[in-house]
Amino acid sequence: MTKQQNIVVITGANAGIGFATALALARKGATIIMICRDAGRGLAALDSVTKVAAADHQLFITDLSSQAGIRDLSVRLHKQLPRIVVLINNVGAAFADKELTVDGIEKTFALNHLAPFLLTNLVLDLIEQSLAGRIINLTAGIPVSRKNFLENLQGEKNYGQFAAYRSSKIGNILFTYELARRLEKKAITVNCVHPGPVKTEFTQKAGGFLARMSKLLRFMMKSPEEGARGPVYLATSPEIARITGGYFVSCKQKKSAAITYDRQIATKHWEMSEKLTSLNGDVTA
Repeated sequence: MTKQQNIVVITGANAGIGFATALALARKGATIIMICRDAGRGLAALDSVTKVAAADHQLFITDLSSQAGIRDLSVRLHKQLPRIVVLINNVGAAFADKELTVDGIEKTFALNHLAPFLLTNLVLDLIEQSLAGRIINLTAGIPVSRKNFLENLQGEKNYGQFAAYRSSKIGNILFTYELARRLEKKAITVNCVHPGPVKTEFTQKAGGFLARMSKLLRFMMKSPEEGARGPVYLATSPEIARITGGYFVSCKQKKSAAITYDRQIATKHWEMSEKLTSLNGDVTA
């Protein structure tokens, strides 16, 4: 990255993989733009990143479960940034019980999928301002059945914490592949990365099944720093400068779940996401 082209936007950057990624990229000379929900934790994380590598790092406080919040964030980013070289959609959550956002959308689906979908589309023009922009989506490699997938994105038929999380993560991969196809003539790459099981606050906060499962598997989980290796690799490696529409496990490209290669499902999933976010179609042209 050059001094002119090193602006990296990371959502959920105050803890876990997001924070470890911010620290690692700051050490490599990037200017980190941290998107966080909690001001206190965000300021503490910003201070830590600045101590690691002094630069014009910035913090934006936003609740990404709110579409109005995402749109306001986009306006602020456009006012403050000349370009975005790398966008890392890291934020994620899982909820033991079904909850709705202020927009009336199931919260896991809204935060894990619709938030990166909407934010990415709203700042595509800033990413285009860089010579070779990169979009990186954090996901998980948990397969799902095609049956009722599109009919139960928000737990309309039945809700379970793990099922909702799994569905949203498949949505991240579908989004990655479809966006890569739509941007194939532009100098922007889009890839997703599954960091594997990582020891963070994520599952503890989630409660329910995921919290219980993480207690059992904690001994084999990676550190946040190990989990960050994948997104850092995708953000900086010259080896993948021309690779787009890829699914990576840590730092190696792999095959994702079969459903993610279904073009018909990908198109419908995109259209549903576009409708739920009231996204003008010409933004994604």
